[in-house]
Amino acid sequence: MINLLPKVEEIMENNKPSVYQQTLDNLNKLIINKTWKPGQRLPTMKQLAKKLDVSVTIIREVLRTLEIHGVVSIEHGRGIYLRNDPNAVYSNTIDHKGKISLLSILKARLLVEPEQAYYCAKKADPKLCRDLQNLASQLDREMKVSDNFLTTDLKFHQMISKGAEQPSLMIMTQSLEKYQIESRRMTNTLPQMRTKAALYHQLIAAAITTHKAKEAKQLMEMHIKSMIEPLEENYENES
Repeated sequence: MINLLPKVEEIMENNKPSVYQQTLDNLNKLIINKTWKPGQRLPTMKQLAKKLDVSVTIIREVLRTLEIHGVVSIEHGRGIYLRNDPNAVYSNTIDHKGKISLLSILKARLLVEPEQAYYCAKKADPKLCRDLQNLASQLDREMKVSDNFLTTDLKFHQMISKGAEQPSLMIMTQSLEKYQIESRRMTNTLPQMRTKAALYHQLIAAAITTHKAKEAKQLMEMHIKSMIEPLEENYENES
């Protein structure tokens, strides 16, 4: 009599997770175990492939899946970055004697910083223009090679605030100062944000250098809104 039942070994073999699924599970475990912090650059695809003992092709497919699900952000020429949980982005708060939401900080910046860019473009002297352009170039380089660019980012905006020579706006900016580094760390976990930020900083510096005040104001508005919009979208999806 012919045995039509499959062998136990065959059943077990057919039920084994694929290399892709195993790799996805293993990489997820590393992320859950906080091997990398939100906003931090992950190792290269080759390094991850070596670490997990799989091919670069498998790693590439796994990372694409994680990007689709909002876990990582792949920025060509800059690297792979771990994002915040997209469902938790809006709920992130910065605690300094009470909690304040990331979205509220950005909306406060939207009220002040475009005006500062406008007045800075009107009044900027040659030295300030050179310094801004140098900072924009430095920021672009730092974003490509490391995660230590947040101070340079903040310095760029502080220089614009000072160059505007508007005391009332300066006071409003200073009131947010203690939140600035942490809020930047959080916004840089949003998808493609580093690439967008590097471009906006260069464009803003160019507008100020050529004394195009309206253009500088508009670019600063666009820069800050590019951070606000994905946060509001996530908030709406949660509601």
